[in-house]
Amino acid sequence: MAVSALTDNPAQQGRWRKPGPAMVATLPLLLFLLLFFVWPLIGLLKQGFYVQGQFSLDNFLHLWDTPIYRIVLQNTFVIALSVTVGCIVMSYPLAWLMASVRPGTAKLLFFAVLLPFWSSALVRTTAWIALLQQNGVVNSLLMSSHITEQPIAFLYNFTGVLIGMIHVLMPFVVLPLYSSFRSMDSTLLQAAQSLGADSLSIFTRIILPLTRPGAVAGAIIVFMNAVGYYITPSLMGGPGQRMIAELISHNITDELNWSIAAALGLVLLLTTLLSLWLFNRLFGLDKLMAGSSGKGSQSVVVTQRSSGGRITVAAGILVALFLILPILIVIPMSFGTANFPTFPPAEYGVRWYANFFSDRKWTAALGESVRIGLMVTLLSMVLGATAAMGIHKLRSPRKSWLETLFIIPMSVPAIITAVSLYYLCGPLGLINNSVALILGHTVLATPYTYITLRAALKGFDPSLELAAYSLGASGWQMFRRVMLPALVPGMVGGAVFAFVTSFDDVVMSLFLTTIRNRTLPKLMYEGLAFDFDPTVISASCVLIAATAGILLAQGLIKRNGGKYAATAR
Repeated sequence: MAVSALTDNPAQQGRWRKPGPAMVATLPLLLFLLLFFVWPLIGLLKQGFYVQGQFSLDNFLHLWDTPIYRIVLQNTFVIALSVTVGCIVMSYPLAWLMASVRPGTAKLLFFAVLLPFWSSALVRTTAWIALLQQNGVVNSLLMSSHITEQPIAFLYNFTGVLIGMIHVLMPFVVLPLYSSFRSMDSTLLQAAQSLGADSLSIFTRIILPLTRPGAVAGAIIVFMNAVGYYITPSLMGGPGQRMIAELISHNITDELNWSIAAALGLVLLLTTLLSLWLFNRLFGLDKLMAGSSGKGSQSVVVTQRSSGGRITVAAGILVALFLILPILIVIPMSFGTANFPTFPPAEYGVRWYANFFSDRKWTAALGESVRIGLMVTLLSMVLGATAAMGIHKLRSPRKSWLETLFIIPMSVPAIITAVSLYYLCGPLGLINNSVALILGHTVLATPYTYITLRAALKGFDPSLELAAYSLGASGWQMFRRVMLPALVPGMVGGAVFAFVTSFDDVVMSLFLTTIRNRTLPKLMYEGLAFDFDPTVISASCVLIAATAGILLAQGLIKRNGGKYAATAR
């Protein structure tokens, strides 16, 4: 990145703006993705077109003719659509409430959204399992209040999958909806109310049309994630809720049927790419990398005093509690001493924390996760930064194609990328030494570092660069004193995204590690899937604390980076 900046001076500006040098800067990430994303993907998916070494479409016909596969495909789309609709319905009152309250209250609501958003999906699934089990908090409250006389089966059915997946994916709708509400002109609502419009008319004729882009964008992202989801359905669902990702895993690990797994993978991949294409057609992928321009409306939606407004406020508060309470309740549960987690614990202690920090398998898994996370962060920052600088300077029709390739890995379901790398790296012996996992995590993490740095570069004022050169600054001085301070927030954000993406991953760890080098999320998954270990609850709280610490450190670094930038200028 520094080299790119150093070459961008008036004497070399014309040469740098030619495609050659800019393309060179994008080559590391391009070659990396071709080798460890595109090539493994092609190698796996082509297996779906072969039967006993002969080209055939029989595998796809088998998916259609076999009832179990048809049922699973139907389950996948029904669950994904249900989760998408649920996320939209529940996100509207919360996003409206966030945009209509005072800034201090809005910060609390943002905390309720962002803490689950940044917490591992496995942690959130763990929390819901503890809450929804037969002797969990929810059933205890229902029975103690005499609403029910016996426990309700919330887990291992459609209800459990719906609750778990909505909780994980809803922030993807809340955040774009909040932006839509913030950009809305509040005088339209006041005018409609003054003309006698009721709450329903205001919502259907003003709010819904103006916020539809944010809702649609969030819905597409949720659907893309939901169709390939693996962890929550496998832990909170039953046999009737099996989805494509779980069936892919079953065909590889249990049946050793790579052809059917590849055929299922292609169906899942095409569904995801179709959703990504739709997002691109409606909004453009460049929306993901838009830098902050500092423009736009700063108006705040005015809280309506009608009965509909009060109902919306109540609904928004309930949705915020839905997001934050599972994580907050699981914390005191982790301090219980019983062999099974309860809330509130009958007796408090640190029994399971002591087990977590004293048991060799837990500490080894934690150390492995940290080690791999740091290596992935370094690799993804180098690849993402050089690619972002190259694309920023590139003036070529190939730019849009390169950007699409750089972003696609974050949209492809992790199960497909994991199985593809397993297919490539297994015969090479790269599973036992974590090389395959580092490669896989880097494939997943680099798009996030690329996007954050592209956004930072788009928000960088080029006149500052020209002014520095006009005052006689060298390329290195310009980069160190002008460009670097402006890029620090993007670099910090990209590094945090990369580390958290690696540290929280479960799916790739299941396929690309062994019992000797398994990560903490994989060990937690085993503790939930096979024989419930209360240490998992304590491990979840350790991850929550680590996530909160990372976010706090990111905020402090950004603040200091802003002060440094102001001083440097």
